[in-house]
Amino acid sequence: MANSPHTSRWTTRRLSPGGPQGRRLLVVDDYRPGGEAITASLIIAGYEAVYMLDGPSALFMIATWVPDIAALDINMPQMDGYTLARHLRQNTATGHTVLIAFTALDEPVARPAGVASGFDAYCQKGSAPDPLLRLLEEISQ
Repeated sequence: MANSPHTSRWTTRRLSPGGPQGRRLLVVDDYRPGGEAITASLIIAGYEAVYMLDGPSALFMIATWVPDIAALDINMPQMDGYTLARHLRQNTATGHTVLIAFTALDEPVARPAGVASGFDAYCQKGSAPDPLLRLLEEISQ
């Protein structure tokens, strides 16, 4: 599993081989400018990306739009990313979804609760979208 200063794979879960075209990717982040920026980058890269501001909105969204991948912030009000990941893992529609902890937390801090909550990978946010795009490419091979 690849590890870089900004990304880490925590499970072997993968998507079927292929590029971003047609892949649904959900971004959940309470910091609107950052969430909207990364979502725009993902759309430019070819993903069908949707941004939600919080966990309850994301859970409402998946009733009609099921993502292949979800990039979830950890530190959010109302419902943190760990809780949201547990809900997504327990839902039959999203139990297969690749979950990425997309957080400012350092990987050693996020990993124990992240793995226990059902996350598959980690990407530290705060830099250009390149690390996330590389991680998504790896998950799709």
